[in-house]
Amino acid sequence: MPPAIEIEIISRLFGAAPQIICIALGLVIGSAIMAVQTGDPLFTFLTAAGVVTSTLRLINIAAFVRRDPRVPLSLAEARRWEKGYAYTAFAFTLVLAVLVVATFRSNHQGGHVLSIGLVMALTAGSCLRTLRYWICATLSTVAIGTLAAAFLFSGDPLYQALSILLLVYLVSIYEGSDHMVGQIEELLIARRELDLASRHDTLTGLLNRRGIDRILAEACQSGEPLALLMLDLDGFKQVNDRLGHAAGDDLLRQVGKRLSGLMRPEDVAGRVGGDEFTIVIRGQVGPGFADSVAARAVAAVSAPFEVIGQTVRIGTSVGIATLNGHVGGADDLASALLSQADAALYEAKRAGRGQFRQASVLYSVN
Repeated sequence: MPPAIEIEIISRLFGAAPQIICIALGLVIGSAIMAVQTGDPLFTFLTAAGVVTSTLRLINIAAFVRRDPRVPLSLAEARRWEKGYAYTAFAFTLVLAVLVVATFRSNHQGGHVLSIGLVMALTAGSCLRTLRYWICATLSTVAIGTLAAAFLFSGDPLYQALSILLLVYLVSIYEGSDHMVGQIEELLIARRELDLASRHDTLTGLLNRRGIDRILAEACQSGEPLALLMLDLDGFKQVNDRLGHAAGDDLLRQVGKRLSGLMRPEDVAGRVGGDEFTIVIRGQVGPGFADSVAARAVAAVSAPFEVIGQTVRIGTSVGIATLNGHVGGADDLASALLSQADAALYEAKRAGRGQFRQASVLYSVN
């Protein structure tokens, strides 16, 4: 499973607070009533244990929800959060299992009904919402297994027959959870692949306009500093008209490869139009770094290309815009950044072939 998909599935665990609260209230209120009716201190203990374990579950969920959404969650971090969710859920399930045993030990008829209802609610909710099979299977085994054992050893033939139905229900939980988790995983993987395809240029494999816009919006929202280089090919139309569209497509692919070779791992390149490319330099860089990348891009594109057995030469003009850690107004900032880069590119093209411009300074690359 791709790490991004596993992270998303784990993150979905933390959207079950309403269901957790409802089941917790049922256990706490029910055990408190039985404590009053029977005078058994065990039910008082279970009431307190239900409060503590439920509170721990909700604290864990609240902490996850409050984490900074701008900081990407790594797979290792997601798995640590998952363990916190699982262990608090297991603790609550153990309290429920002890409640089942205590109600059958005291032969509290109302407690029998409560136990059955809580076990069914917990396991059915887990099957439907817990998209991690190991958590669902463990919860269900402990809860249903304890209830089935209590039925089996109750001495009542009807309860003993019901214990068999409970075991059949447990098997259906296994099968249902496994099927549902598999279906959701396939759906998320397919959605991710479609999303990736929608953000990439099919010809060059680089990001397309939508992908670049998303990168810029995320960077502007988070306050990440970056530099945006807009490139327009000089002489591409003549090559495309003379040699044909197949040759033009091959030339665009080669340009994309050359630009990709200029970047660091954290930077991205895109094709945002017919013969328009872009490079996004991410993170804090030293003075003149964007200029050096632009100069290398001009030199790389100016070198000869071999297209359908012929040597062709083109050039490129580059406009540069930078963003130094502003936060908020992501859409406006991204739009302003694109506008500045386009304006700089226009000035570079007006100055002639093989130029790049940043701010008001024009540089020429020989």
